Amino acid sequence: MDKKEALKVWFHEYGNNEYAYDVTGRKIKREDYQVKNQVGWVVSYMRPLELGGPNDDGNTIILHHFTASEKGMNYPVFYVDDIKYTVIHDEKHNYYYIEKAEIEDDDDLN
Repeated sequence: MDKKEALKVWFHEYGNNEYAYDVTGRKIKREDYQVKNQVGWVVSYMRPLELGGPNDDGNTIILHHFTASEKGMNYPVFYVDDIKYTVIHDEKHNYYYIEKAEIEDDDDLN
């Protein structure tokens, strides 16, 4: 995806904000599309195309390039910094979203 198309995705998700945070909380900067630095980002797919994911707006997501690398081809479950994330498909409305796993408190286990 070229930068012009990627910025359309950015404006759809984050408006005119110069900075934002991806689903894992990593800071990203609008102008740093495909830049491999501390705020660089990419447009990725929640369900990878190679695993049958559709090439449409309901499956795209902006991720920090570190997050995208850690997610890789993992679907529906992936881990970033040892935190579990699950990609879920809303079949009724035909879009994907990501949920962060709840962290269990040791007190809850007793």
